[in-house]
Amino acid sequence: MEPLIRDIILISPARRSTVLERIKSRFGRGSVAAGMQRIGVAPLAAEFMEVQSKIDEVTGFAHALWERHVRDDEMPQKVINVSRVNYLVGQVLNGGFLQFVRNSQWNRGFVDGVRSGLAAIGASEHLAVFEGAARLIDEAYASGAGKLDADKFTVALDQLEKEHLSNFKLGRRLSRSVDDDWRWGDRWQSVQILSARYIAGWRGVRRVPSTAYPAALDRLAAAIPDLAARRQKREEARPWEKKAIDRLVAQAGFGHIWYTGFNTREHNGRKVWCWNFTVGTTPGQGHHQAIFVDGEAIMFKGRTDEIVARIPTPEGTPGSGVARNEPQGEPGTEGPNIFIRIANP
Repeated sequence: MEPLIRDIILISPARRSTVLERIKSRFGRGSVAAGMQRIGVAPLAAEFMEVQSKIDEVTGFAHALWERHVRDDEMPQKVINVSRVNYLVGQVLNGGFLQFVRNSQWNRGFVDGVRSGLAAIGASEHLAVFEGAARLIDEAYASGAGKLDADKFTVALDQLEKEHLSNFKLGRRLSRSVDDDWRWGDRWQSVQILSARYIAGWRGVRRVPSTAYPAALDRLAAAIPDLAARRQKREEARPWEKKAIDRLVAQAGFGHIWYTGFNTREHNGRKVWCWNFTVGTTPGQGHHQAIFVDGEAIMFKGRTDEIVARIPTPEGTPGSGVARNEPQGEPGTEGPNIFIRIANP
């Protein structure tokens, strides 16, 4: 069945204002990677940066549609293919394969989407690693209610990576030399090279100036038959804490919030629940945390003590009578291997 949205709209290169585009402008003609190398960035790292900038355009388009209440199954399938692979790579690079398992909750539809994405871009070696890991996880769910022996899984995954992400196999797939200088992260990130080639083969992609981009996306979203009802339903269901985090992130000058999970944080000598989320569209670009204490919301840069933004939140004032949307139980008592996911949006 044809998706509701068939067009792909990206921002015209001449009007983009990303960091990489400014670097490219500074160093004149040539690729972003070439410019980065001239300022001392390692060639492979520079190449990955340029490749990621192309992927960010596509994932940014998907995220912008999602913000406009378009469901994944209503977007062009090739956009979802790139987005699913990008999510996998970001999770693996940030916290290993098991972080992907936790944050995706091993949702069958999402996992199948990653499989489809890897197959679509031609990443056969990475798909082989993914399938091997998936068998172990599926067996754990089937025989032990999802209780996976993390140590055994790590050993098995390491063997899968050594077998399928070898110099020879990756070199053959990428049509280039791959040697022992390629680190573990490089071997996973190399799948993004295939994603960028996949994107380069698309036909009919429409580009518009950055000033016209939001309106162009609004016109695409207007095809949703129940748009007003979706918008109202989503907003009514959002916890007040997320609305406060929206304001924190805006105050900090960021956007594109994606929630991961709860953990605990020490604040003024006591443990409190902490909301974890990322900002931006590049994997690993911006992990932040927020806590709600004494009628105030405070946003931190990652796990550091650096405060990025803070705002008053009357809902969180002791005695306000407003319910909190945080896990039950005392912070810090959830156990060392328990991950409590925060649903999006």
